[in-house]
Amino acid sequence: MKKLVLALTLSALSSTPTLADIHLSPEVKIGAYNGFGLQAGLTDTLGFDAVFVSYSRTEYNKFNYDERLDTYRIGAQHMFGASKIHGLQIELGLADYDGKKNRSGNEETKASKGVSIGASYIFQVTPNIGLRAGGDLNTFRSSTTFIPHDLSPNLNIAMTFTF
Repeated sequence: MKKLVLALTLSALSSTPTLADIHLSPEVKIGAYNGFGLQAGLTDTLGFDAVFVSYSRTEYNKFNYDERLDTYRIGAQHMFGASKIHGLQIELGLADYDGKKNRSGNEETKASKGVSIGASYIFQVTPNIGLRAGGDLNTFRSSTTFIPHDLSPNLNIAMTFTF
C-alpha cells in the first residue's frame, strides 16, 4: 500500500506540464519520541507552491520500552500574499508502529498502523531557503500500542531548500 501511494504521487508529480524546481526539507522531531524526517517534492505543482512526499522515523528507547514510529505522508505547501514570505504546509498519511516492552524478562511486542497528520508554518528567508516549524500527530486504534492514549504528538523544526 505504501509503495502504491508513493508511486502514484511521484507519477502525478512527474506528469505536471510546468517546469518545477525540487523541494527538499530535512527536519528534526522533538517530543517523547525523537527522530528525523525528510520531505522531497516539486515546487509550483498541482496548483500549490510545493507538493511533496514525506518520511519520518521517531524512536523511544527508555526504561523497559523500545518503540519506533515510521510515517509516510503526502503534503502540500501554500505561501500567502504577494511577497510569499509566510506559508502553511499540511500533510496526511500513514503511521507504522513497532514496540517492545521488557518487564522482568518477559518481552511483549505490539505493532499497529494508524493515521499521521502534520501542519507547519513556513518563513521564506530567501527564494531558495526557508525555515519551518510545526507539529505532527499520529493516532492508532485503542490499546494497539504502548503509547499512552494511542496518540503520539511531536514538534518539528526544519529548513526548506528549493533548487
